[in-house]
Amino acid sequence: MMTATEQGAMLASLFLTGLAGSLHCVGMCGPLLIGFSRALGASTGGRDGWSFLYYHAGRLWTYALLGLLVGWASAEMRLGAIDLGWQRPLAIGVSVLVIGFGATALGLIPGLRLDLSSPGACNQPSRRWPWLATLIHEPRPSARLLLGAVMGLLPCGLVYAALLVAASLPNPLICSLGMLCFGMGTLPALSAVVLGGRLLPPQFRGKGARLAAAMLIGIGLFMLARSLWMPLAVHHH
Repeated sequence: MMTATEQGAMLASLFLTGLAGSLHCVGMCGPLLIGFSRALGASTGGRDGWSFLYYHAGRLWTYALLGLLVGWASAEMRLGAIDLGWQRPLAIGVSVLVIGFGATALGLIPGLRLDLSSPGACNQPSRRWPWLATLIHEPRPSARLLLGAVMGLLPCGLVYAALLVAASLPNPLICSLGMLCFGMGTLPALSAVVLGGRLLPPQFRGKGARLAAAMLIGIGLFMLARSLWMPLAVHHH
């Protein structure tokens, strides 16, 4: 069973990973957010700059919901693993996946490279789905909330890695809280893009991606050490 101190450390790590990784988010989705920022200013006449919080609320809602679903699935898997005696191998496997993701992002695995800093990934959905562009220019709070919720569902390796880490938390509610912590960590950089309408220089985005990847390796090593020495639970029917 994970102690309260260990849970707190995992939640803090998810927040810091989101904080570092948000520089990568700026590179990936910054162009779309700048478009949203300009549409926001045009629709409000520059008088309601804080209404972008609806966008963030929608995105955090999606992260929390994904965390809840992943937490439920991982809890069921852990119960099955306990019955089959696979509790430790399952925990080790998840830890290795987290380490592998970070190592791949850093280019430490020969022949494999996951580029976290390539820009423009969020431009493709807006071209494929015209309704997404409509949401960007829609001034109603409900549209901005929905835009944030949709953006939270776009494919992102960093979010997938955060979900893997959150899956190791003991129950669905804490897993959901972990994803909220991750999302809160992304707020400063993304808010700066929306309010300032400017992208960070590429070198900062690259450093943020590498720092997030290094933190994932550290989290994965902590999870692995805990998996190797944790006492095994027994499921009583």
